Parts: sequence; structure tokens; C-alpha cells
Amino acid sequence: MPETKLLIQCRIEEVPTIGGFLINSITTDLADFTAFSPIYNATYLTNANTQLAAIEALINPKQLTAELKAITLRIYTNIAVLRSKIDFLEGYIIRATAPLTIPVKDFGITQVRKANNSGDVEKLLTALAYLLTNANNNMAALTPKGYTATQHTALTTIKTQLNDDNIAQNAKLNERNNKVKDNYTLINDFWKNICTDISDAGKRIYKKTNKADDYTIAELKRRIRQEQKKNKLQGAITSAANPLNAKIVMIPVLEGRKRTAKTNAKGKYEIKSLKEGDYIVTATADGKQPKTLPATIKKGETTTLNFDLV
Repeated sequence: MPETKLLIQCRIEEVPTIGGFLINSITTDLADFTAFSPIYNATYLTNANTQLAAIEALINPKQLTAELKAITLRIYTNIAVLRSKIDFLEGYIIRATAPLTIPVKDFGITQVRKANNSGDVEKLLTALAYLLTNANNNMAALTPKGYTATQHTALTTIKTQLNDDNIAQNAKLNERNNKVKDNYTLINDFWKNICTDISDAGKRIYKKTNKADDYTIAELKRRIRQEQKKNKLQGAITSAANPLNAKIVMIPVLEGRKRTAKTNAKGKYEIKSLKEGDYIVTATADGKQPKTLPATIKKGETTTLNFDLV
């Protein structure tokens, strides 16, 4: 059976928004549409709204997104906490005077730090497993310098939690992506029978008037992307009320690119042109414990998220 392909003319996450714009417009202008054709009536609107609700639930599943948000928050909290623990372990390794089973440069600290900084959980798990094996094999040399069984257990626990959450996160993302892919026909039908249909009729009814823009998909896409520029995250990062020179990293819960920023001299930061949705935000500063918080970016709004690091 041939694979169904998406026939939409926008990004998939824009389908509910464009559909909503078009349905709102025809609802306002229903008298003009009914005069054009009797197929545009209350029944048509009810059907359009029912299909829109199904598409919204498919592309932006609230329950699954909430579960992913909790999982992703735990992942990046552990990634942030791991930095200081690795710094301490490195200090014990380079201070070891008893013979180590492996040279310091090959112990695995660099690989863990690189994977941790990139947020690549799969690579981090592999690097952590290698590092923990080396640490376990060299406890006799590391313990006199300060590395304890408790610290080793804490690192092992982080690795276990990261592994479990990575599996859970991938399962949830696959569940969502597979559900969307399995319903390409539903999305295509909504696009053709509702979005394209309303757009075509609206452009014919309001031809050569500014109102035609309300029914032109290219114009609606432009508006969405222009509106996205107003979506931003801002805040301050302090420690005991003093501004910090810090870094902010934003990770989208569902999909999209990572965004980063640095604070100014007053400890303030700002990240603009963000896609709507849920994010996990981590603040880091030298000598301070990193902190990770959730944030939700809404259309046309500024979200404020402050951090107090200790």
C-alpha cells in the first residue's frame, strides 16, 4: 500500500492556526458565503469546527505534551546537575597519586562534558557508562582524594534516571509522530475540504478587495510568522539579588530548535521570535548551581521567567 503524503501548503504545526483563521472569517462573513453558495451554512460551520477540533487534538495533544514536559524537565534538570558532579570527579582524578588503570586524559571526562553540553542524551549515556566503569575500577585511588561511594552512587543514579527518561521521551515522541503520520489522510481532507475550500470561495467573493487577504493562505502564513516575532521570553538571573553573568538554554518539548542567550550587565536576558508551545529552560552561571524551569510561550505575548541561582 503506497505511503500517504501530506498535501498541505504550510508547516504541519500551522494547520490548526490557519484552519482556525479561515473558520473564524467565514463565520463572520457567513451571509456573503451563503449568497455565493447555499452549501455554506450552519451545518458547514459545525462540520468545519468539528474537524478543526480533531486536527488540533492530533497535532497538539495536551495530555501527551504534559507528560513529555515532565519527562523533559527531569532530563535537563539532571543534565544541569551533572555538570558540577563531573567537575568534582575530574578534580579527584587529576589529584590521584596511586596508579590509575587508565591515563587521566582517557578517563572519559571530556566525552561526558561534551555530550552533556550538547544535550545529546544518547551520547551522554554511553560516555557516562564508560566514565563510571573507570571510576569504579579506580575507587582505591580516588577515595583518598575525596571521591566517595555516595558520590559514585549519585552519578550512577543520574545515569539510570537519564536512561529511563530518554526511553520514555522517545516512546512519547514516537507515539505522537506515529499518530500524526497515521492520520495524514485526515489532515489532507481537512486541508482540502475546509481550508482550501474556504480560501477559494473567500478569494472569489472578495476579489480585488483587501478582505481577500483574510482568505489567502500565503497571507495567513505571513501573518502567523510575523506574529511569531512578538513571542518572546525575558527575565533576570540573579544570586542573592545580585545580577549574574549567565547563560539561558531553551529546549522545545515537542519539536523545534534549541535557543540560547546570555545576560547583559544587569543580569537580564531576552529571546525573541519563539514558536508557541512548551519549553524547558535552564540557567547556568559559573560557581552557581544551575536551575531548570518549564515555560509556555503564547501567541503575541512576552513570557517572564526569573532565576535565582545559589
